[in-house]
Amino acid sequence: MTNSPGPRSPLDPITTHYLSSEQEAFLETLENTPPDALTACELWRTHELVAHLTAGAIEISLNLEAALDGLPIPVTRSFEEREAPYREMADQRLRNELLTSLERVSRVLHAMLVEDPDAVVPWNGRSMVVATFVTHLRSELALHRWDLRGDDEIGFTLLSQPELTAHAVTVLGTVLVDQTARWTRPAGSLIVGTLDAPSVVVSQESNGRQLVFGDDDSDPTIVADTAARLLLLWGRMPNDPRRVSAPGGPNAVAELRALLSGY
Repeated sequence: MTNSPGPRSPLDPITTHYLSSEQEAFLETLENTPPDALTACELWRTHELVAHLTAGAIEISLNLEAALDGLPIPVTRSFEEREAPYREMADQRLRNELLTSLERVSRVLHAMLVEDPDAVVPWNGRSMVVATFVTHLRSELALHRWDLRGDDEIGFTLLSQPELTAHAVTVLGTVLVDQTARWTRPAGSLIVGTLDAPSVVVSQESNGRQLVFGDDDSDPTIVADTAARLLLLWGRMPNDPRRVSAPGGPNAVAELRALLSGY
């Protein structure tokens, strides 16, 4: 690949095409949230959460820009390494950097997917289908908006999108599950159900734990609405506990929280 994205225009719809709904909702919420406000991400204020999003978008951009230019793909840096410089920024500068990074990653995603819709690149020690970066960024914006705002109608709509749950299960199925947490249940018995959608099973396999879609024949251990279930898969709990029920008993909730402790 030799082509690279052209000059960026502030009016170019490409910059928000892939992330439009989630990005708009996140930025609107961020605008009304002070930098030192605590979030649902443990030990993160709003400032650290924005640094995380900014650094992640830049890391993806660096990877895809190298691929487009036919250069060696840089090694994916750890969260700590790539986020540290952004945490040190003054908050207004950081918020400006977030906007720039989202524009940059959207443009390079567009360029990459136009050239090869099925493109695959190395990422963090494995192969990553480029199109899945789009869903990952959408997921992060929707989830981290919830971290700032909590339960509301906009969050429910965004987090209920089935492709975000599919991404959590099929792309992050091993990453979201704590491989070291204590496991006392029979294999495949921790089932998170919801109405009108396949259940999600925390599966214990010989090569480790992962998330998989289940069938409709097994009784769920835990039941939640679609948005609340996505929060559970990412290690969160909705503000209104009534959105989750535990037909499998209270111990099932404790075990699920231990296994899905966050990403």
